[in-house]
Amino acid sequence: MFSKLLVFLPLLISSAALAVPAAYVHELVGTVHASTKDGVSRQLQVGSTLDQGEIVSTGQGSATLKFEDGQIIALKEKSRLNVVSYKYNKSKVADSNVVLSLLAGSMRFITGVIGGTRHDAIKINVATATLGLRGTDVVVGFDPEGPIFITVQDGRVSFSNQGVTSTVSTGQGSVAASNSPPSNAVPVNQLPGSSVSDAATLTQKSMPANNPVSVQASAKTVKAIQDVIQKSKVAAEAESALAKAVTPADKAAAEAKVLEAKTSLVGAFADAQKFATSQILADKDAKQAALQGGAPVSAGNSPPVQGTEVGVPPKKTETDVNSSVADALVATMIKLDPATAKVITEAAADVIQPVPTPPAQTPTTNTTCGASCN
Repeated sequence: MFSKLLVFLPLLISSAALAVPAAYVHELVGTVHASTKDGVSRQLQVGSTLDQGEIVSTGQGSATLKFEDGQIIALKEKSRLNVVSYKYNKSKVADSNVVLSLLAGSMRFITGVIGGTRHDAIKINVATATLGLRGTDVVVGFDPEGPIFITVQDGRVSFSNQGVTSTVSTGQGSVAASNSPPSNAVPVNQLPGSSVSDAATLTQKSMPANNPVSVQASAKTVKAIQDVIQKSKVAAEAESALAKAVTPADKAAAEAKVLEAKTSLVGAFADAQKFATSQILADKDAKQAALQGGAPVSAGNSPPVQGTEVGVPPKKTETDVNSSVADALVATMIKLDPATAKVITEAAADVIQPVPTPPAQTPTTNTTCGASCN
């Protein structure tokens, strides 16, 4: 019996490896769905995970996806992306490869460890065209009734259609009808206006760092942070209701709701910090595994990529590694607006009160009863 189990053990390990999700939803606006090739659909949330073979449809929403090797995809509204194949071999990165198919709409793609290790390991299909990436930051899109277009923020792309290939470098773009070869590379501002507009929306968007990650740990962190944001809104609404309360009974009820909302918010923030700390350790392990698997030090090791003008190479921002890494990560990913930050700060101050020190007891002497007091 034991020997039979040993026979099946490699298969079980292989199945477990295949079960690791390829990516997670880092950011989401509106309603976005994922569907399998069998037609099973589900609504995505911040922190949802994705497997290879799934199709992401944004509809009127938008989404930013981050993959295990650190590659990032930002999808504009009315876009459909098929993650045809995603194979990341951490122990031997050179054996990894990615095949994506943009079925409609526009996306921004930033390479991670796979693209930074072996350029020909990434293939992007767009209608009848194929893109080969020799760079790190590109925007590609098409309307089924319009042309296919690409712009390159950083690096170089081979844009092939109808047997003809055009090489597009940083600051350049190219277009192609579905039945025509691509145009020669030109400065981005010389592309059709609709293409420039779509590219501008995506290139001006701030993106997360393209470092390798633990998908599960990152998914838990962003989900926890989203919970903080939602609960900060609830706390703000409770404060507003308290300010409008008139009668003593209404004020008492409103005060109770404020305390409940703030307590829940502080707990959610503590959870986010806990998950962020775990994620940092997991991401360090992911980076170490990539390096040991043959990835160059520079692959997927950039700070967050900030939004830029279309056709302009992205600017990289430095992170404060000396600050509390958990707090820094949470603050960076929440992208706190002043109102949200104020709610969280005040909630912590109101809910987590220091235990008051009891006043010192001064010995007293009873002078009225003398010896009879004994």
